[in-house]
Amino acid sequence: MKSGTAIIIGAGPAGLTAALELQRRSNIKPIVIEAATQVGGLSRTVRYKGNRMDIGGHRFFSKSDRVMQWWLELMPVEASEATDGELRYQGQQRGVPIATRTADPSHDELVMLVRERRSRIYFMRQFFDYPIRLTYDTLRKMGFARTMRSGVSYMRSAILPRRQERSLEDFLINRFGRELYETFFRSYTEKVWGVPCDQISAEWGAQRIKGLSLRGVVSHFLKKTFSTSKDGDIANCGSTWPALC
Repeated sequence: MKSGTAIIIGAGPAGLTAALELQRRSNIKPIVIEAATQVGGLSRTVRYKGNRMDIGGHRFFSKSDRVMQWWLELMPVEASEATDGELRYQGQQRGVPIATRTADPSHDELVMLVRERRSRIYFMRQFFDYPIRLTYDTLRKMGFARTMRSGVSYMRSAILPRRQERSLEDFLINRFGRELYETFFRSYTEKVWGVPCDQISAEWGAQRIKGLSLRGVVSHFLKKTFSTSKDGDIANCGSTWPALC
């Protein structure tokens, strides 16, 4: 078996998983480099004045039982929620694999918390669902003038897209238009990641925002408006989400 040293940048879930798997499966010594004083990256939950606070708006959800079981062996579901294991995410749902043990979050920090979650953006002194959904409520809050500007801006980007997508800014403007990019994406992304959008690669955007486009949002809106079926709702609101603790 090969031996050596592996340098892992970042102690988020991916970095920690890589380090642990290297220790388990090889003679390679992992060295994890993390800029923060705590591990977990944007998926960590911290205690502040008796409250738990998520650093990033994260959800833990996978269609792979292997992935779910891997994490539950390290961080089991809290005891009160261990038998109520149905998770929903982007119109999909799954049961939680049975954990090897349960834990009490009041004493054990390494535990999966199951909480009802709602992601929203505070903009123009109003809350918007995130990811942005094309609903009457969204259009009403945006106002007629901004909605029209967004439509015209999107049409301009659809007809005359930026030919070379070098940055995340190019990527988002081509798919949503400059108006929506400036309204929702620019400041939010820069606050979360600490890097201007024009300094983030377009490839990063393609990986993080798979299949997301204004055309898809409009298509979903029309299907929901004229369909009598109640299935296929992609809304996040009201679903049950687990958070890494």
